[in-house]
Amino acid sequence: MLGVFRKLRELRGTVMSTEILIKGDLGKNLLEEAYAMARDYERKLSAYREDSFISKINRYAGISPVRCPLDVVELIKEAVEIARETGGLFDPTVGVLTQGLYGFGTGKERIPSPSELEKLRRLVNYGKVKIKGNEVFLEEEGMRLDLGGIAKGWTSQKLAEFLIDMGATEVLVSIGGEICTFGRRWKIAIKSPDGKGHMGVIETKEGKTTISTSGDYERFIGSKEIHHILNPEKGSQENFYSSLTLVEDDFCGARLDALATASFNLPPDKISSLTDSFIVIKKPEGELVVGSGLKGKVRGVYLILS
Repeated sequence: MLGVFRKLRELRGTVMSTEILIKGDLGKNLLEEAYAMARDYERKLSAYREDSFISKINRYAGISPVRCPLDVVELIKEAVEIARETGGLFDPTVGVLTQGLYGFGTGKERIPSPSELEKLRRLVNYGKVKIKGNEVFLEEEGMRLDLGGIAKGWTSQKLAEFLIDMGATEVLVSIGGEICTFGRRWKIAIKSPDGKGHMGVIETKEGKTTISTSGDYERFIGSKEIHHILNPEKGSQENFYSSLTLVEDDFCGARLDALATASFNLPPDKISSLTDSFIVIKKPEGELVVGSGLKGKVRGVYLILS
């Protein structure tokens, strides 16, 4: 008996200040519903929207807890857990620096002085995020949550899981380099840091796959040396890589997104303390380095997941 052919449809748009691509073998209405979910998560989670729960938590820092929907609490809990696991290399309270001092995403970007950084670095402290039931409280006035290093991956996974629950047998969701795939051997191009084409291709498994890419070329001030991925402890940038990609054979969108952020602050010989499934392009020489978890699967710049 022949299988039933199902048309693969796609939807493109913008969300969380970046491009979103949703593909699935479902009706257009379900892809639109997934897109609406992404926009709803943006409304809840964006530190750049005054009406979001994250902005409300930030406004009431040091004053009072804020009651939040369970999905918002779920993500903040995971962000704090990963911050603890990475020793603060990923820290969701870095907003006082990223959005505040540097002004990334505000249209008022600037390079802060060392004295300004020294003064406000103390407000970056994931240990002062208190969660009780569905209430979230930042213990010190001036603290700010910024979930930009985890929310896109989390949202990609939520959308992929929704489409599968709706009956999709082939799925791809991409939000600004945070990708979840399922159901076929998808070919995913990795953007070249110099903006000229792509540096390689990943061919996924037919099962669940998560891919997360971070780079110094998305947001920077003046030069790529002053990019948006900060070392939370220093309040400044590490410049080990121009591009870093992590790959896992499962759905782990939030976790991989956050680990990519944390890994960007570690030299290649230290990344394995977090994950061994990485591909990085080192600065300044542009050397390609592949983690042990992906060795044997790389052919030049072509990665095949068995």
